[in-house]
Amino acid sequence: MKLKQFQSYLKSNNIDLVFLIHPDPNIIYFTQMKPSFALLLITASSAELYLSKLDLPPKVKGISVTFLQKDWEKRLADPKIKKIAVNKLTLSLQFAEKLKKLYPNAELVDVSSTLNELRAQKTPVEIQKITKACSITSQAFDALANRFSLQKFKTERDVAFFLEKFIREHDAELAFPTIVASGKNSATPHHVTSSAKLKPGFLQLDFGACYQQYCSDMSRSLYIGKPTKAEEEHYQLLHAAQLAPIKEVAANKPFTELDKISRKHLGKYAAYFIHSLGHGVGVEIHEAPAFSQEAKQMIKPNHIFTIEPGIYFPGKYGIRIEDTLLFNGKAKILTTASKELLSLK
Repeated sequence: MKLKQFQSYLKSNNIDLVFLIHPDPNIIYFTQMKPSFALLLITASSAELYLSKLDLPPKVKGISVTFLQKDWEKRLADPKIKKIAVNKLTLSLQFAEKLKKLYPNAELVDVSSTLNELRAQKTPVEIQKITKACSITSQAFDALANRFSLQKFKTERDVAFFLEKFIREHDAELAFPTIVASGKNSATPHHVTSSAKLKPGFLQLDFGACYQQYCSDMSRSLYIGKPTKAEEEHYQLLHAAQLAPIKEVAANKPFTELDKISRKHLGKYAAYFIHSLGHGVGVEIHEAPAFSQEAKQMIKPNHIFTIEPGIYFPGKYGIRIEDTLLFNGKAKILTTASKELLSLK
């Protein structure tokens, strides 16, 4: 992934060495593997992965692999290095102090924002993998909806287990811990799936598959029983508030504008929308681009991100509808599962 592009940046900025330390997600990005422990050292002309003997070495163009030895610190120490780049978002204080000992004459500079920008616009291979992850996620939801019965699914964990089993049976892993929230639990956006029994009312799902290191993210709201008129209206309002910003996705539009569109659509219920509209998706479930005012990021070609408005009524219920999208000149929804409010029995 974009290794040569990154190395050109190092050359133009006179950076002698980039030192990435596990569990930095950029190691996964450049090597396309998830190691148990690794160091990735990149210069303007070379890249070397130092890997535990417990892992199978990857074959990646432009990156050589060396197994870590007990004296690796002594081998890597170099007083001639003057400028080292690190990812401050993942660098621990302990390892920062170690680097200062290994490279006593070096200045540490942060390249986290450069790496984030590099990863934000996906390559064709990345798009293919995320699309596959989204397809598996959508299929898992369809299978649940088709096979659901209160005789088979009695608790939140029963639902989560079904979705997770389906994902793993389709050659993928979990992008993040599956959220299944029944009844009042759905009013907590990051509810921890429990052994709570399924009850009449909204059943909120938030889950995703991870295919060959690339994540997907999808939320759907189901209903056990028959929704009241007010519940149906809340759902349809939220559905419209999710579609409205998707229709307005365009090149160079600030992500904050999409957030404003959704909140405006919710009207008085915008006060119950308590989180960001979305986030980027890739080797991490949350990565650039960001929707925050501080980030000031705009939509670019090959950005992949979520649109996920929600409304949450404390002590009652919550609803969230989320899709993973690709922008390739227009918005393409990658999570294709139905967003019709299904009533389950």
